[in-house]
Amino acid sequence: MDLSQLPPPIAPGLAYNSIQNGTVICFAVTYFFCTVFLGLRYFQALKLVKKVELDLVVLTLAYGASLVYFVTMVTLMRHGWGRHMDELSITDLLEFNKALLPNTLTYLITPAVTKMAMLIVLYRINPSLIYRVTVVAVGFAIFAYTLALTAITGGPCSPLKDGTIKCLTDVALAQSVLNIASDLAVLAIPLPTIHYLNFPLKTKFTVAGILAIGSGVVVCSIARLPYVLAVADPNNTDLTYTEAILGIWSIVEINLGVICGCAMRLKPLVVRYAPWVGLLASSRKGRSSKTPYGASWDARKDLRTDDRAVKHTYQLHSVQKGSSNPISEDGKIYVEQDSGKSSRLDNRTGGSGSTDSILELK
Repeated sequence: MDLSQLPPPIAPGLAYNSIQNGTVICFAVTYFFCTVFLGLRYFQALKLVKKVELDLVVLTLAYGASLVYFVTMVTLMRHGWGRHMDELSITDLLEFNKALLPNTLTYLITPAVTKMAMLIVLYRINPSLIYRVTVVAVGFAIFAYTLALTAITGGPCSPLKDGTIKCLTDVALAQSVLNIASDLAVLAIPLPTIHYLNFPLKTKFTVAGILAIGSGVVVCSIARLPYVLAVADPNNTDLTYTEAILGIWSIVEINLGVICGCAMRLKPLVVRYAPWVGLLASSRKGRSSKTPYGASWDARKDLRTDDRAVKHTYQLHSVQKGSSNPISEDGKIYVEQDSGKSSRLDNRTGGSGSTDSILELK
């Protein structure tokens, strides 16, 4: 395209076109749900759990980064983002490139932050060394490629330099592929553990569904890939418009990641205020479960022994704390087995608790 033939700069205050308006609406709707879910997490943390978990702090950072990303996008709109290139002047394109750097850097970082929050939750599900090394390895890989791409974008591929369009599109393509791969890795990590848990089939599906929600953003990552390829196409002469469509999918991906990260840990709130959701009932089995990584929890470590009794008692959290179950008068469920000792499973064992108890934050 001959830049000398481009029209004068965009007049200040020019009305947004349909794709720009759609971007604002898309962000407003998804960010509203982000706010609702994050608010529920904080209500749960302060009212029910009495503790602000690390994953919630990380999700809050991602929530703020999402807002920053949108602000940078609005700045880009003032210089032609979402408009066809034949509507823009050289001045518009120069200002567009200046505003593109903070927008790109924010997007590179934010999805990685939401995945780190999910990995913090997944790390606690299974105490086995192999499992936790796998979680840490995935987290390190996400951190490493995010740091590398951020450094490349802010350095040799900076849009503030001439002739970096090809470099930037290569970074965008690499980030998209790595983003999809890491989403799938986060989704796959807990599945073997959940599959081998000694839970009823209904509870297995419930827990698997809750964890799968945490990687629901993979759909958006895949959906935006064709637009990344379109931006990377050297024959594309309408980058400012194509990037706008790509940006809409990026907004959905980022905000959905925050929503999913919050939803993974909302079980205590649902059980407390919507006990009719029977699928969230806790399992009544107290046996340790062997998985490809090892035991989901070590009963020998989580049991407290009392030599004076003649049976094993595994204390599990009850959905109805005021239950009138004849086996329990204190609102807890007891599963008894004949033995020479009495032991109690402590659901507050932190990192070595069962998958269900981790999600309940109990």
